Amino acid sequence: MSGQTNVMKEEGQAKKKLKLPVKAIAASAAVLFLLVVALLVEAANTRRVVIKNGTERQIESIRLYFENTEEDFYFVSEDLVNTQIAAGEKYKGNFETQKYTQAPGYFLMIRVKFADKEEAETYAGYFTRTFTGKISLNFTEEDGNILMSVKAGDGLFQTTKYTDCDEVQELFE
Repeated sequence: MSGQTNVMKEEGQAKKKLKLPVKAIAASAAVLFLLVVALLVEAANTRRVVIKNGTERQIESIRLYFENTEEDFYFVSEDLVNTQIAAGEKYKGNFETQKYTQAPGYFLMIRVKFADKEEAETYAGYFTRTFTGKISLNFTEEDGNILMSVKAGDGLFQTTKYTDCDEVQELFE
């Protein structure tokens, strides 16, 4: 009987050893899922422009493009955006990777015309490599002044390391 008991004990131990570590597999699956979600978010923020008109005025025209005005390397890129945006509305769009947008660097040029205002022209940031991230503009109105918040970031966390473009500008008083 004791030989039979030892065989039963060995079979029981073998069954215990064959159990899969469910917690480890679930944790690995969760990490893999989060990695896939992060990659999808990264892909969704590639070559995108989002403009929010949080004012009570219509944007009659807004044009965004890259420009470099250095004497030895002058260029103006194709338009990233050239549109109108109604008061309180949002614009979402994509842009193509721009040719010639490389070192020694270039600026984001913004030309915006609000209803009953003259066109404002301003530079934002300084881009040190080809930009394929997300550009966000947010227009607000405070005490009759129109403010523009502009950010151009790369990657999952929208870093401005290579764009130096995260600023607020007062366009009109």
